[in-house]
Amino acid sequence: MPDMPAAQAGLRPGDVIKAVDGQPVHTWDELSRTIRQRGAHTLTLLVERDGEQIELSVTPKEREEKNLFGEVTGKAYLIGIERGMDRIDVSFVGAIGMGIQQTAWWVGTIFLSLAKMVQGKIPASEIGGPILIAQAAGEQARLGLEYLLNFMAVISVNLGVLNLLPVPILDGGHLLFFAIEAVRRRPLDTRYREIAQQVGLILLLALMVFAFYNDIARVLQRWG
Repeated sequence: MPDMPAAQAGLRPGDVIKAVDGQPVHTWDELSRTIRQRGAHTLTLLVERDGEQIELSVTPKEREEKNLFGEVTGKAYLIGIERGMDRIDVSFVGAIGMGIQQTAWWVGTIFLSLAKMVQGKIPASEIGGPILIAQAAGEQARLGLEYLLNFMAVISVNLGVLNLLPVPILDGGHLLFFAIEAVRRRPLDTRYREIAQQVGLILLLALMVFAFYNDIARVLQRWG
């Protein structure tokens, strides 16, 4: 992460931290816990880079700690690194199981983020459109193919969940109509369906315009 102690100390993307102050670390959780426990004390990191091992000194900085939704959960001493992506071999059946598990987690996370947005805990300015998606995709592509594929999967799940919301004109709206017809035992009047479709179209267009506005505002703010 730029402007953080790790970058200033010379750490690079792809580096593997093998030990902290001579204490071996094997997992991300071990590394994170060790750094946090040291507080503001300078650390000596044993780093593996391109098959060679080097030592770097870094001093953690106290920063606000945020969760996935950008909410401040407290303060912690951090050096400004992010978890890398591990590659492990799994069976075909195991891969399907992991895919289902991760998809379920993302579905729950998306619904939770929607609820927090309605509650006002996530600002509407966080909504993005095609420009933000393209920028984020470019950033992930620069990190590697695995990151880009993971990003594409998350976007696909996101679109799938939003498409199932009970908003007329979306698939979720059609399912809502079917449910109402099942309860009433007869179809809704055509006029009511047309009005609902028009309202849904207006809502969808308004959301698209708002997302484009946020995208353009971000670009102008970055240029400014």
